[in-house]
Amino acid sequence: MKIDSFEKIVSLSKENVEALVKSGTVAAKGFEDVAKASQEYVTSSTEKADAAFKALFACKSPTEFLELNSKLARESVEGAIADSRKFAELTQTVVTAALEPISARVAAFQSLVKSAA
Repeated sequence: MKIDSFEKIVSLSKENVEALVKSGTVAAKGFEDVAKASQEYVTSSTEKADAAFKALFACKSPTEFLELNSKLARESVEGAIADSRKFAELTQTVVTAALEPISARVAAFQSLVKSAA
């Protein structure tokens, strides 16, 4: 084996390890963001539920109760859909960012293989 080939392998291995470390760091930060968003969601949902129960108990008639309940249910479903989209986008962003350094290393390796062939 030639010395320059050995040096290329060492360099490639070092860059691969650096990419894995960077990927792990980005993933950890991203999952912190997801956890923070989850906590905010739980807090917001609890506050909304509390307000909804208070409003329902303040109703003066069954008709008023049913109308308010219907409105709250619709808002709840719409909110759940919006929050699901938000979490899906956040998760996709985290995964994409975490895989970027690894993807770059795969591309570099493929380029190296092509140039060696």
